[in-house]
Amino acid sequence: MPNLVPLKGSNKPLITADGSISLYSMDYHEGYRAKSVGAYTESLHKFYNSSGIDDLVRKQDVQLLDICLGGGSNLAVTIDKLLDIETPYNIHIVTVERQASLFDTIRDTPYLWPIRGYQTLRKLFVAGQYKNIRLDIAIGDAREILENIEWKFDVVYFDPFGKRKNPEMWTLDVFKSVYNLCNPSGKVATYSSGKAIRKDFVEAGFSYTSTYKTAGGFQEGTVFCKDVTS
Repeated sequence: MPNLVPLKGSNKPLITADGSISLYSMDYHEGYRAKSVGAYTESLHKFYNSSGIDDLVRKQDVQLLDICLGGGSNLAVTIDKLLDIETPYNIHIVTVERQASLFDTIRDTPYLWPIRGYQTLRKLFVAGQYKNIRLDIAIGDAREILENIEWKFDVVYFDPFGKRKNPEMWTLDVFKSVYNLCNPSGKVATYSSGKAIRKDFVEAGFSYTSTYKTAGGFQEGTVFCKDVTS
């Protein structure tokens, strides 16, 4: 397959349209970010910007749930941006991932970009804390983990593989679990815009808005919001 850098393991670095590098899963036969858009661009637009986490952290401590670490670009971009925000508040990130090997791949791939974001993410993998950012990692079946997390979250990055590759994560039961984990007015950002997926999220208790398509993108994203009266 073109643009795959040959390395050992099941996750291969993949060059994307904006020049940033994502990973391609040989297990799922799918990239963690859209090659046509760019790993950095998609993470920045569909997750960091659309979630409003930058405004939130200026006003309060923030709890971020990252469902499916993927190539790490969502967290790396988020961390890179948050490091430039002067705030007295703390950011607590919980990332849920089935593949423990992904953490090794990210540790061993020094040219992932943004450089500072990934460097900080690697430090968090080891120490769990960097400045005002804390990271907790849960490895295993996300469906079970979501049922047992005790924290509540202001922002959720919902980023499994697509429904055809990872159908067990795109169910009403999972969306209800996510709803229960959200604080009032909590937001869930995802790259997906499928009608059936949006319908099930609404049935779980969310309203939603669309994020417009990025240049080269084939679909818009979605931000789901928990009703403040729930």
